[in-house]
Amino acid sequence: MASRLSYEVTFLSDASMQSRVFNESLQKGINQPIGMNAVEMYAAGDVSLGDYVLVDYHYLNETKFEQYNQARMMSANNAREIIINCPRNISSAELLKWRNLVGVFYLDDNISILFKGMEKIFQGEMWLSRQIAQEHIEYFRSANAATTSQVYANLTKREKQIMRLLGHGASNATIADDLVVTENTVKTHLHNIFKKINAKNRLQALLWANNNIALEDRS
Repeated sequence: MASRLSYEVTFLSDASMQSRVFNESLQKGINQPIGMNAVEMYAAGDVSLGDYVLVDYHYLNETKFEQYNQARMMSANNAREIIINCPRNISSAELLKWRNLVGVFYLDDNISILFKGMEKIFQGEMWLSRQIAQEHIEYFRSANAATTSQVYANLTKREKQIMRLLGHGASNATIADDLVVTENTVKTHLHNIFKKINAKNRLQALLWANNNIALEDRS
C-alpha cells in the first residue's frame, strides 16, 4: 500500500517544554512528512483530531479520556490511536478502551524504536506486541458477536439509556444534558448499574457491555 505524502497527527499532551521538544524531534526523526499539532484536552468542541492521535499515556486521566472520547465522536476522521510512555506492566483490559489502537510504545523504548515504529505505522502497519494484537482481535470479535444478557434486559429503561451513552464515550455531564437530568442523578444511576453488573468503574462497565450487550442493543 502506497503511503500518503503527509499525515495529520494530533498529539495529546500537556503544554510543556518536554512535549514541544518531543514534537520537534519526532518530526525530524522519522522518514515521513507529518503535520503534528500538540493539544491539551479541555473541551471536546475545541479539539480537531487528525488522521492519527498520539497519546502520552500518563497525560490522559479519566476526565481527559472522557473529553477525548467526545472529541472522537464529533470528529469526521476515524483517527488511529498510538500510545507512548506506556508502562510495561499495563493490563490488557486497560488497552481495550482504545478502539482504533495501532501502536504502543513503552517507557523503556529508546527513541530509535519509536522512530522505526512510527514509520511502520505511517506505512499502514501496526506496532503492537503479538499478545496485544491477538487480544484486541479476539476481544472485538467477541464483542461483535455478543448476545444481550438477562442482566442487561433487567436494567430499567433509564439505566439502559445511560449504558448506551456510556458506551459511546459520553461524560456524566453529556449524559445529564441528553437525558435532561442532573449529574447527581446520573451518578446515582451509574452507582446502581455498577452494582447490578458487578463493575467497579467505567472501564469495567464498558468491558462488560461489549461482552453482554448485542450490537443492535447498543445503538
